[in-house]
Amino acid sequence: MPPITVIFVVSGLAVWLNGLAFLGIGAKPVEDGPNPLTTVGWVTLLAGVVDLLQAAVIIATAPPATGIPLAGIVTFYGTFFTALGVALVRGLDLRPIGNLAVPVAVVPLLWWKFFDGSWMLHSILVVWLVAFLAVAATTYGKLPGKVLGGILTLTSLYTFLTPAALLALGKSIP
Repeated sequence: MPPITVIFVVSGLAVWLNGLAFLGIGAKPVEDGPNPLTTVGWVTLLAGVVDLLQAAVIIATAPPATGIPLAGIVTFYGTFFTALGVALVRGLDLRPIGNLAVPVAVVPLLWWKFFDGSWMLHSILVVWLVAFLAVAATTYGKLPGKVLGGILTLTSLYTFLTPAALLALGKSIP
């Protein structure tokens, strides 16, 4: 399994949990109990750290022509998930995370040519654009959390977990 599969799985699970939290599923603490968003934060932080470590593995093991661009795009998401995880664990203001989501949404579109030949990876860049802009809109109260939750759960399934399953089964991402 290539390192990108690990990235897809851990990121997909973190996005899934964040999506469910925004949908309100398992998001409210029980009386005198711990806050479930702290757990979501720890999983998200773990995903970010794993993504960043895998980016280093990619740089160390892949040919520079593919390794450097791939590690670069992974670093966008690793940094975002790490920052979001810390914010959730510590109960911090999410507006700076919304600000961070804007370049994470837009700049990866510059990798379009890198993903030439893959309609699915091109479509994933577009879905990520929508998802990360939705994060920004939600943190500023412009989009309901439940809408973001729906976007994130679908994003998790389509852009992270489906490619992971394809790669794990020995297939290419179309």
